[in-house]
Amino acid sequence: MHFVRLGAFLAATMITGPKHNLLQIRLGTGVQGTPTCECLPSHGECQHEPLIEEEIIAHVLEGTSEANSRLATSYTVSHIRYVQNDTKPEVVYGYLTLKIIEHLQAGGVFQESQNAS
Repeated sequence: MHFVRLGAFLAATMITGPKHNLLQIRLGTGVQGTPTCECLPSHGECQHEPLIEEEIIAHVLEGTSEANSRLATSYTVSHIRYVQNDTKPEVVYGYLTLKIIEHLQAGGVFQESQNAS
């Protein structure tokens, strides 16, 4: 897993064989509303079954809730970005959210980047 900071966004990428996923989230605190969700352009030439955005949002919020419960934090997610041709299942986005927050709380390094995707 690779962790990156893109301005206000924290990101994690996970590549396992033919599966690949990138998640970028903007964290905040307060009351969790419905986050803005943005589909980034495809990267590379591969084609996969389309991701379901509503499921990505639901799993990201579940991952945030799980992280807050485990770590006694109160993060919220205001913005989500994912890549159009990344692979299913959408539940992986909850896992990536959990790992981003765990990494942040542990004082882990997020490599600085200027690229949005």
